[in-house]
Amino acid sequence: MYELVEGQVVRAEFSAVPYTWIRSKEPTKSICIMLPGLGYTTQRPLFHYSTGICLNQNIDVLHINYQFANNEHFKKLPKPEQEQWMYDDVNAVVDEVLKERSYDQCFLLSKSIGTIPMAIEWTQRNFIRNAMGIWLTPLIKMDNVYQALLNTELPSLCVIGDQDHHYNEERISVITTNHLVDTVVIPNTEHSIEVKGDVLATIDALKIAVKQIHEFVKKHKD
Repeated sequence: MYELVEGQVVRAEFSAVPYTWIRSKEPTKSICIMLPGLGYTTQRPLFHYSTGICLNQNIDVLHINYQFANNEHFKKLPKPEQEQWMYDDVNAVVDEVLKERSYDQCFLLSKSIGTIPMAIEWTQRNFIRNAMGIWLTPLIKMDNVYQALLNTELPSLCVIGDQDHHYNEERISVITTNHLVDTVVIPNTEHSIEVKGDVLATIDALKIAVKQIHEFVKKHKD
């Protein structure tokens, strides 16, 4: 049985970060920390089904529901400061949650802009332990995200569409040389893993993505 814990971490004057922690009533070894996109929230299909996959595998789930798109102070900052803000928000929520329960294993699942703080954590390793990475539509045109994926020493899954405006064929080709990264390119899909103008094809594309996530989680869970 699971219980839902909803809270908010106030990190700074203009930074309040809501979160939802779905945790087993009995201690479990693993947690999946989910970092959504700017407009693609944890209520959207990829996160909804990924949450179900984790709960079915006895993995607790933490949704970090940052709201950068609505934060005027955030939007005025230069990009380097925005990236640090995002990471500090994520780190603050994780610190708060891990005060109450420790885990032996962490899956970190991010989409789009969420791959920015994930890339920073992949370098700094402040909170991930025995970690696995799920990178959904990563911003691989950004050098820090690209380098984090390319050089990862942690098992990772990368899922992206070939019509995504962040897709870069050359960089994806190089990432595939890292044997720790399972790279999946879904044809005809854009940044939301959707086929423009075709609902049924979009459902098929989402099924591919969700199946890959399921297989990765099942393979690597302790």
